[in-house]
Amino acid sequence: MHHFRGLISKLISSFASEKRLKKEQYYLKNGSAVLEELIALCDGKSRIPLRYFSAIEIERAIKHSEKSLYTCQRHMVKGLLDKSIVLVSFAYTTFVAKSNDICHDIAITSQMSHLKNVLKLIGCCLEYAEPVLVYEYVEAITLDDLLFHKGYYYNHARNSLSWESRLRIANAIASAILYLHSEFTTPIIYVDLHSQKVLIDQSSGVAKLFDFSLSIALPPGELEVDAQGVRGTCGYSDPEYACSGIVTQKTDVFGFGVILFQLLTGKRALIVNGEMRDLDNVSNIEECNVMDIADPAILAEERGTDIQQQLDDYLDLVKRCTLSKGDDRPYMIDVAKELRRIEKCFRALTQGLN
Repeated sequence: MHHFRGLISKLISSFASEKRLKKEQYYLKNGSAVLEELIALCDGKSRIPLRYFSAIEIERAIKHSEKSLYTCQRHMVKGLLDKSIVLVSFAYTTFVAKSNDICHDIAITSQMSHLKNVLKLIGCCLEYAEPVLVYEYVEAITLDDLLFHKGYYYNHARNSLSWESRLRIANAIASAILYLHSEFTTPIIYVDLHSQKVLIDQSSGVAKLFDFSLSIALPPGELEVDAQGVRGTCGYSDPEYACSGIVTQKTDVFGFGVILFQLLTGKRALIVNGEMRDLDNVSNIEECNVMDIADPAILAEERGTDIQQQLDDYLDLVKRCTLSKGDDRPYMIDVAKELRRIEKCFRALTQGLN
């Protein structure tokens, strides 16, 4: 019996040692990848302090958590770390996990977490096969859920999605993408922009972009880069990128145009070959009349009939953003300026009528 207990003890010790070894190997591998990404991005100087949590800390943090948020390729769990509530983000194991993508995400997010329109990264855990990210906690839902899951997620949130709120969300996303395109050594292209990559803070209504894992930096002095394959979401992807694998700043403009269109219609509408496609019908976007396709909730507002010119201008921007040829689309800086102008017109209208 004593010999048997000794054998069991050795097996447990061996298993624990193997587990520790794996954690160390993951930490070294992922830590090296994060460092390489930071060096490439900003000479290794992180804009914010990036904390490294152990696997034990992560497991304790989420041990009693019951609330989860499911997004595209991410599972976010409410946790408690150092007496602070956080969002702990895991990659879905059902997807082909690429830890380098997540390390890339860590590096870029760490440089953008000072922006109110980006989900703030507190730190990460590198002791798993795929790194785990720890974000500042927000009581949030995805823009996808807010727009399309009627009667399932937070009815009160969707009912409050006024035209003013939609413009504010659009401006927030545009601001974050413009920062990517203009504030780094070379422009960084988000690539896979869609409504599940945007969280809406329910307490403030602020839109927050997250998950920069598929983003690509343009080479110095170049206007495009070969992505070495096409990765993204059908219906949101720039048709030129989908055909050639070539990424430009206009790649993000197309994806953003689709989000703008969804904010306008309130439908899971996609734009393919110049056609608007949703569950109800297919129509040529160039022939669309804004009063026919705008979400009835917008038109039912107190000033619904007074904002037709804004809606027309907004739809015109959508059409320009989703043109088949990238060269014909505006740059993100021009898109952001036009959205700010439309929002300014709305504010002037509301102030004039009050």
